[in-house]
Amino acid sequence: MADNPEHSEQQARELMQKGYEYLSEGDPGQAKKLGKKLLKMKYSGGYELLARAYEMEERPQDAIAVLEEGTRAVPQIWLLWQQLGNLQSDQGDYQAANESYTKALDCPGVDTSQIYFNKAIALHRCNLPQEAMDSLDQVESDDLHWPSLALRVALLNGLEQYHKAADLAKHLAENLLGSEELFTQYTIELAGIITELGIAVGRGNNDIDGARHCFIQALRYVKNFSYALAMLRQVYHMESADAQHFRLLVRGVWFEPIEQHGAGNPGFYSTFDIVADNAEEAMAFAAELEPDEVRDSLVVEEVSVLGPCPNDLKGVYNRTGYAFYDQSAEGSVTEGKPVESKSADSKAESKEVKSAPAEGKATKSKSTKGKTSKGKSSKK
Repeated sequence: MADNPEHSEQQARELMQKGYEYLSEGDPGQAKKLGKKLLKMKYSGGYELLARAYEMEERPQDAIAVLEEGTRAVPQIWLLWQQLGNLQSDQGDYQAANESYTKALDCPGVDTSQIYFNKAIALHRCNLPQEAMDSLDQVESDDLHWPSLALRVALLNGLEQYHKAADLAKHLAENLLGSEELFTQYTIELAGIITELGIAVGRGNNDIDGARHCFIQALRYVKNFSYALAMLRQVYHMESADAQHFRLLVRGVWFEPIEQHGAGNPGFYSTFDIVADNAEEAMAFAAELEPDEVRDSLVVEEVSVLGPCPNDLKGVYNRTGYAFYDQSAEGSVTEGKPVESKSADSKAESKEVKSAPAEGKATKSKSTKGKTSKGKSSKK
């Protein structure tokens, strides 16, 4: 690095900040350039940044390879071990993830709460709920209070303690819904908690309708929450040799005014990926996820058939949020198209969105948001 260590450190931190700005803008290519530059400067944050960029490009094995190189070069940096463990956990290599977390715990300045929380997620994923609970008991960070409680509900379900899970889930949901600040900050955790509540009442009370209601409620808070969508498909467990992958563009009218979209009730668009026998059935699956107040206004604007899906459960696999528009504005759509399927040239895509079911996401260091702090990235 340059002759002035303080100047070099400041320059490296500025490059890290810029790299994460590129990632937040969806530009992993520029982030990789800065990551490589940081490595030439002998700054360990370059491994972190480069791996994040590969993650964004959906190249997890390349990201793992970079972090393995980083942990060999600077084995005392706990952040690199944590990032490696998280990726290994995401890829289903739980033994390797556990080893990485153990290495992280031996590093100086480690945030033990982050490591134990991520270790609990990995143990939950490989169906070891009691071991995961033991790890979760080691989490003391205030920042992880609500994510830890959400994960605890899932672990109670994993231990088949359904009534305890339901009681805790109801208590947590009431608290999150009762505070606008908490609701805004922990919306994903809320969706996970309500999904786990559905599992608890479904399995503990054999209340299928109650479970279905919970899954749909979770999807009101996080529209494309893949775990709730998967649980909803499991509730119906509908299979068909004639099923196909439909992509629906749906239009409707919202049930109340939204200030930035005109004085009246705005219109909205949303896109759904659905497995069904026909477009009408696909539309019925989509309508189930919408509030009662808007269902009568729903119109199919466009339908694409992306291919056969005889081996997949019927139901919704993914959807977008709402794109609102002012209905009174010139050129706004006033009349929908009939349900008319059109084939697409592409084959059906994989529709199951892979994500950790209600187990929370692996925590990341503050520097993943473009911030750095003493001891969290260092020179080699």
